[in-house]
Order: sequence, then structure tokens, then C-alpha cells
Amino acid sequence: MKDLNNDIPGQSEDALQQKCYVWFWNNYPHLRGLLFAVPNGGARDAKEGKKFKLTGLVPGVSDLIFLYRTQAYLIELKKDDKAQLSTNQKEWKDIVEHHGFVYFVVRSLTDFKRLMNQLIVE
Repeated sequence: MKDLNNDIPGQSEDALQQKCYVWFWNNYPHLRGLLFAVPNGGARDAKEGKKFKLTGLVPGVSDLIFLYRTQAYLIELKKDDKAQLSTNQKEWKDIVEHHGFVYFVVRSLTDFKRLMNQLIVE
């Protein structure tokens, strides 16, 4: 059984995202639907890639978006301290920050928990 409650060295970015989402789902049930994933990655054939591009796929968009109290928080997940933003991610980060949005890079479940607990004021 997967350990969804703790950070594991060497975990994949997908595993980190799953842990963050499940933790949020379980700890903030009244806010379900306000944190969601943007499925921007993955392998696609040319036809599917063209369809996604024509329907609004934007390279570099953050992994998660959290909408809370009239704010949009953009959260990029990286599996460790060594993982860097791609060129597309850096460009998108610059654009959204220029327009006043808040962008975070989260590198562990522990950091995600801390961030959510700081943002959510009830």
C-alpha cells in the first residue's frame, strides 16, 4: 500500500501530486473542487496534441490551481530541491506574476501542508 501521508525520498512528481491532492481532499472537505489539477503533461500523438492546443492547452501552466477567497494560487510541484522549472514554466510564471497572481513551487508534501495551512484562514 502506498504511503500517502509522508514524503519519500526519490518519489516521482506524480506521486507527490497525488499525496498533496489526497491530503487536501481529506483535510479540507468543505473546499473540495477549489484545488484542481491541470493535465498539461504526458505523451500524446500528433492528432491529440493538436486538439489539446486548439482547445486551450498552454505549455508551462502550473500543476495545481487553488481558488480561495477571490484569489487564484498557482502551484507547481517539483519532486526535490534539484528539479528546476522548464523554460515554458518560467515564462508562464513570469506572465501570471506580472498580472498579480501568486505562484508557488512546492517540493514536498510537508511544504504543501504548510502552504495550505497558511493560505486557508477560517
